[in-house]
Amino acid sequence: MQPSLYIITICNQVETQLGFKIKNIADAHNASAQMAVLKLHISPHTIARLYGVVKPFRMPYKDTLNVLARFVNYNDWEDFCDNQTNIPFDPNFFLTEASDGFSLAMLQLALANESFEALQLVLAKAKYNDDDTIRFTAAELIGAYIRKSKKQKELLQLMAESTIGHLFYYECYVDEDNEERYFSDALVHHYLPKLSNEYRKLFVYCFIISQTAHKEYKASPLIQEFQKLTIHLDQKNCHFHELSRWIECLIIIDGFTGVLQNTWKQHVAVLVALSVGYNANEKAWLFSRSLKALLLFGLKEELFNNDKLNDIIDSLIKNQKKELHSIALYVLQLYWISKSMYFESKIIYNPFRIHNILFQNESNEKTAIEFAVASLFATGENKNILASNLKGYCEEKGVNWVIKLLE
Repeated sequence: MQPSLYIITICNQVETQLGFKIKNIADAHNASAQMAVLKLHISPHTIARLYGVVKPFRMPYKDTLNVLARFVNYNDWEDFCDNQTNIPFDPNFFLTEASDGFSLAMLQLALANESFEALQLVLAKAKYNDDDTIRFTAAELIGAYIRKSKKQKELLQLMAESTIGHLFYYECYVDEDNEERYFSDALVHHYLPKLSNEYRKLFVYCFIISQTAHKEYKASPLIQEFQKLTIHLDQKNCHFHELSRWIECLIIIDGFTGVLQNTWKQHVAVLVALSVGYNANEKAWLFSRSLKALLLFGLKEELFNNDKLNDIIDSLIKNQKKELHSIALYVLQLYWISKSMYFESKIIYNPFRIHNILFQNESNEKTAIEFAVASLFATGENKNILASNLKGYCEEKGVNWVIKLLE
């Protein structure tokens, strides 16, 4: 999703008001604290996402925009926009005679025409741009075009040659749907050979191992490479996404080697211990990936009866906030509802639903989860229709952990 010029403008004005740039989580916490002094409340996580510290960028809620507007001395967001009629066009969005830098407008045109020559020229300019919001917006824009392009393979190969393309592969547009393996094939054949960073290699191996397990229910040939690599890596140096994928793969490997029944408690204990110090969003990712792997190998009842694991998941679900909704929390929600019904809990729970715009590259799993939630609450003919179609959909799309959970 691309931030509007109004959002970019207010972000710049907020930084001017604060007196510093928001470049990391610490800056986001500092900004949140300064706003709180004025009784203007925005969470550090929301600020971090707005400034590209947490990816990907998502359109802020109106309430958030109102608070930002008040911080820079406007009545509300509409008042801010009404008084920005002469927004100077950022040269990163429009090329002018005075500027020949990177331009999102030129990027969009090159993608729309699928002009590889123009695209290479535009991307070459991107490496000189140090505005994270614009670079991440560019990477997301590229992903949206590539997903529907008839020249997917050629575009993916081109992406592996550029800095902005690496952002696309690793941070902005990880395509979990991976229809006909287009994304995983590109990771192996184009992206991986260009990598020197071992934690980026870890991401590639983990993605392929997970995809192969969930969609084909078999062990990936990259498991051996993953095991060689992780000998030299330290989990303390991992981003929480890398850590969550790493633990998921260890569970998958034990599943295929037939020892998971003996090691699953150890994996859960490690997960619980590692989760200390992470925020709710990060915990949701840490637990959801491991949970799916454990469910894939039929450990539903064992998980339902693990108190430490369920205490954390219960807390995440009961305290969830709308601005932190993610596919990870969606996974935990389905698990939580299934567990509640398994134990015939009398708690009445209304499931939340996340807007489709947030799931352009995770739509298959999102749909499977929503079908599954519907099947748990449906009665009569509706329940029969869902029951007869859900399994086929999950098998076709490689979301088999959902079926294991509902069995």
